[in-house]
Amino acid sequence: MGYQRLDPSSNHDYFIIRPEKIRWFNILSLFLLRRKLTSYGFVETDSSEDGLRADILTPLVFLIQKFLTTIAKPLKYFGLVLEFVLNLVALNGGIFGLIYRIITVSLVIPKRDAANFRSMLALIDDRVKLAESSTTVLTQFYPYAESLADISNINVLDLTLFASKIAYENEAYVTNVVNNVWKMRFVGFYNFWNKFLNESATQAFVFCNKASDADLIVVAFRGTEPFNAQDWSTDVDLSWIFANKLGNLHLGFLKALGLQDEKSFILGFPKNLPSSVEKPVAYYALRDKLRALLKENSNAKVAITGHSLGGALACIFPALLSYHNEADIVGAIHGVYTYGQPRVGDAIFGAYVENIVRKTYYRMVFRYDAVPRVPFDFPPVALFKHCGKCVYYLGWHKAKFVDDVPNPNYFDPLFSVSMYANAWGDLFKGIFAAWTEGKEYKEGLVSIGFRGLGLVIPGIASHGLRDYVNGGRLAQLVPKSMV
Repeated sequence: MGYQRLDPSSNHDYFIIRPEKIRWFNILSLFLLRRKLTSYGFVETDSSEDGLRADILTPLVFLIQKFLTTIAKPLKYFGLVLEFVLNLVALNGGIFGLIYRIITVSLVIPKRDAANFRSMLALIDDRVKLAESSTTVLTQFYPYAESLADISNINVLDLTLFASKIAYENEAYVTNVVNNVWKMRFVGFYNFWNKFLNESATQAFVFCNKASDADLIVVAFRGTEPFNAQDWSTDVDLSWIFANKLGNLHLGFLKALGLQDEKSFILGFPKNLPSSVEKPVAYYALRDKLRALLKENSNAKVAITGHSLGGALACIFPALLSYHNEADIVGAIHGVYTYGQPRVGDAIFGAYVENIVRKTYYRMVFRYDAVPRVPFDFPPVALFKHCGKCVYYLGWHKAKFVDDVPNPNYFDPLFSVSMYANAWGDLFKGIFAAWTEGKEYKEGLVSIGFRGLGLVIPGIASHGLRDYVNGGRLAQLVPKSMV
């Protein structure tokens, strides 16, 4: 097709896993027999002669996806009930306040679309106020300081962290924070259509730093929702599509951005797509919005950000803009800032992205956060690679630039002791944070409970944005020898 593949032996253009078709005995046979992947009905590829066999990690991925498919509905309803109960308690002044309001018949009932309703992420960390300083200790030591240069005294690192954080909230919450807390201009909150899931499964919002003559436009994508099994399954999925000069790209993330054909990238992402008010598509709608905003604000720069799955979308979005020769938008990109982002493509894609944004793509990883370690980089089946400059947080007070993080595929048993030790350390650090770091860093029972989950599944608690915010505000760069 004119472009060199990462694996010269590969002659196909798509590799699709259907998690809903995986059976328990399929996984068992893969562990025991290591049969050809194409011999299973849940694998689709355009090369019937593909002799690729499963390695030790591949059936493990299928096991995770099968488990997530099984618990999808119970997990969803558990999350709805838990968030409702926690909001009910919070809105009524705690347990004792709740009892009093029940007695006095003045109970406040949470409404999911209200500005005072918080998702699990905001219940864990309800901070919304931006840093008072236009720089933090960390930004002062970035070797590529020009990419983090202040725009109208905005701390872009802190702003993108908080934009990624509130992207998990409802439209009323986001609107209130942007307009009334940050004193900026809220542009829009969007629910984008995913034709393969047949629902509005991708969320993002856009805002400017000023109502007119803005210096900065921010696009923030929502990430992996805690109680959405489909999101978690997408993060670990090994499905990909060959995207011409972009290399091999993660299929699930492309679907979230608006892919129209899962077996042909050319048909899947044409340069233009008829717009639909009822079913807007992420890539095209956001591209059109940025075009309009840059016309209004000719000197503005664009920051693209997201946490978790949202970080993956933030990484791919500018690559698609470049692919379609949207030079005006690409030229206005100030930076791409992702937090806890999963891998999105192969080495070809990584080189392409780094060429587009050059020094302005920063990928942050906190400790043993599980999500940046998937999908696996484990040839020959999993060929996913990270790209960009990785800022690895050893903790709240230490960060450094690395080429790759420790335990890159998460399941290395050699790191087990270190991972659990980190989980215990972060738990105790969270308990005493108000005394050691100041009242801004005080953690409530929900946050401490979330850290406790890290004692069961190490790396899950490290995925929370509280630690990324703390690290962004407190960390200093350290020598490479300290990792």
